Amino acid sequence: METRFGFDVGRKFNEDGSVRFWPGNTMICLLDHDSLVYEKIKEIRDDFGRNKIGECLTLLPDESLHMTAIEGVVDGNRAPEHWTSLLPCDSPLEKVDDLFQEKWKDIPQLGKVEMVFHHIRVGTGLCVALRPKTEDDEKRIRGWREIVSKKMGLRFPGFETYEFHISLAYGYRSPDREGMDNLEKMVKEYNEKFSNEKFSFVVPEPSMTYFDNMFFFNKERIPR
Repeated sequence: METRFGFDVGRKFNEDGSVRFWPGNTMICLLDHDSLVYEKIKEIRDDFGRNKIGECLTLLPDESLHMTAIEGVVDGNRAPEHWTSLLPCDSPLEKVDDLFQEKWKDIPQLGKVEMVFHHIRVGTGLCVALRPKTEDDEKRIRGWREIVSKKMGLRFPGFETYEFHISLAYGYRSPDREGMDNLEKMVKEYNEKFSNEKFSFVVPEPSMTYFDNMFFFNKERIPR
């Protein structure tokens, strides 16, 4: 198993794991704090955090736990392939917020879509990778993303194969051998658990959100 812990140092996080200013906007499904999926995700996050591998992780706070429906833009990445095609790449972020706020009014609701816990994904951090429960769920959420993509000019690399997930933590430094052994053991155990339980949940309706960092996503506009 390989990690890419540390990738977001200097971007989303500092070298000590503290959060950095990283403004942008995105369309996410914030987990309902009264839901079972919220409790399960918190439990998994906290389990990794209190084990050896937790020394290398910045855990995401309760308020930021979500599933991304479709990515928006961030001020720190203005490459054309990661920006809306409806505005120049040097446009102020506030102008993008203006555009998306207006476009969002015409976006239809997602409707009922169920997702299943599939595996723990290890990369720049840790997340629970999800799969649509049925082919109809897959068609519904992919079709909704197509609508948003066309209306908002958002089609980032890997759009068609985007893997839905709920982020748990970001890795801010590489683990030592003991930490890596711990990570591999925990990932194996959770993947087996997911395979046996096949836990599913109904995805909350997506919200247009605005953020200054990875710790909080606002449904209301924020100053830029």
